[in-house]
Amino acid sequence: MFLFALFALSSAQAATLSDGTYTVGYTIKQAENDSASMANDYFEKPAKLFVKDGKQELQIQMNHSKWITQFKVPDNGGFSDAAVVSSDSTADTRIVRFKLNDDLSKPLLSKIHVTVESIDYDHDYTIRFAFDEKSLKKAEEKAAPAASETKPAAGAAASGASKPEASAVKAQEAPAQKTQVSSATAGGAQASASAGKSQAAALNPQTGDPSSAALWIIVLAASVLCLGYITKTRKSGM
Repeated sequence: MFLFALFALSSAQAATLSDGTYTVGYTIKQAENDSASMANDYFEKPAKLFVKDGKQELQIQMNHSKWITQFKVPDNGGFSDAAVVSSDSTADTRIVRFKLNDDLSKPLLSKIHVTVESIDYDHDYTIRFAFDEKSLKKAEEKAAPAASETKPAAGAAASGASKPEASAVKAQEAPAQKTQVSSATAGGAQASASAGKSQAAALNPQTGDPSSAALWIIVLAASVLCLGYITKTRKSGM
């Protein structure tokens, strides 16, 4: 009855955890007693707990990754290497993930191999992960930022869509307009010249100058007077 009650309690705890990601604190203890193991400082806190369809997986980051050359967790009555999710040689860390067969109320037994070449240290250890169930909480899921779509108004969209065409039309129309202006200007100049010629012709068909006839008369009279003066002067001298 006691074993049945314990199993029922474990099943009830697993059932209360909905699918999602959780964080949980823990302490690494020695295999024989509840004293903290020296390996406690080698592991990052808290751990991550992934729950999916009643199954649980634990993800833990190890610091001083080069020292912990092996990390084994329970697997089918024995121990096997935990799957490595990622590693960072610069930070000297690695992250492992593995199935959690028991509930968090039970310590997780695991085995590590520690090698520190600089001090010629090489040992195997059995350790226990003691989880703090009170620290269990669901991780905050960062929502993906919504795509900011600025939809232009119908009129603006239509105007924007027609801009290239309008520019092309303007580019095509511009030379035509210039040609028309040039033609109009040339036509106006020609018309003005024609009008001037017509007016000049109306005034004096010969020279186009209305005062040319009087001028010729004055010049002719002056020439006659000058010629008479010269003739008179010669006669007096002779």
